[in-house]
Amino acid sequence: MKLPFGSGYFPLRSRIEAKANSGIMLKLKFIALSISTLGFLLFGFYANEARKEVYYLCGNFTKGTAYSSVIRQLNTISLSEYKVENLQQGKRVIHSSALHFHLLSCNIEFNPQEKVVAVSYG
Repeated sequence: MKLPFGSGYFPLRSRIEAKANSGIMLKLKFIALSISTLGFLLFGFYANEARKEVYYLCGNFTKGTAYSSVIRQLNTISLSEYKVENLQQGKRVIHSSALHFHLLSCNIEFNPQEKVVAVSYG
């Protein structure tokens, strides 16, 4: 039995399959690129919100602010975290965000009477 397209029948079929496979690959690449772009946009949004949370809360604290007031305000955070260190000359609160790998932080230092003596952001 003779094939309808002669000996070129099978290469024609493989070219059609290759074209279909390249179309599928193109769609998969587009989907992967779209998901990656959406992920980066979401990360950027939340990272910016965390930066603003640290920055604006840090601006609330001035010399003389009570320790209890600082902790009360820091308990409202959602995208960042803080830790309290006990020092010989008082306490230190470090407020930062994991979304910025703790590179941006607000350092609040207290005297033994639990009043703010220094605030630094950076």
